[in-house]
Amino acid sequence: MRTSRLALLAAAAGLLATALTGCTFSASATASPDEIATLAEDALETEIGQRPEIDCGDDSIPLEEGSVVPCLLTDPATGSEFDADVTLSKVDGTNVTVSVQVADTPNNAPAPDPSESPATDAGGTLTLTAEEIGVTAARALTDAAVLPSPSVLCPGGSHEVSNGYSLECTAIQGGDQYAATVTISEIEGSSYSVNVVIPELAG
Repeated sequence: MRTSRLALLAAAAGLLATALTGCTFSASATASPDEIATLAEDALETEIGQRPEIDCGDDSIPLEEGSVVPCLLTDPATGSEFDADVTLSKVDGTNVTVSVQVADTPNNAPAPDPSESPATDAGGTLTLTAEEIGVTAARALTDAAVLPSPSVLCPGGSHEVSNGYSLECTAIQGGDQYAATVTISEIEGSSYSVNVVIPELAG
């Protein structure tokens, strides 16, 4: 199984709940944001085996135990950016220990894939998968009280449909199977309706 860098960085939120030791620098009353960022990068690299890029801003950071520094973590492989809280969990002389809490979701998550929704064009047609048509047909049979909880299997992969487009499908209820004609109607944008006729149950 392949594990992406993105998944490893997201998992760090749970992995770094406890303090990570061995990350030190010569401390004074304050530290530069670059020093804190380096400590956080070291901590994450120790924990997950990969080194992200962390930016903790421009202002000097007081070395106070328990202080939380808001930073931004970037996965250099994907460019994904995560909020990351770096906590100064222990300040003891010149030894500073940090823990890092990384957000689960990137700030710059990609937009949903348009292919996940029915594709439309200006000509009043839709591109629907056989599975989408079957799910809609099963819901129509349930809503019309024709069958209580059927599944509907339709042939083929994707279908470019318009009003009046019909498919010969199979409705399944329990161990019974019925021939079902599914007709597409009322296409408007990405929405549509279906009419399902099961001759064996008609009348």
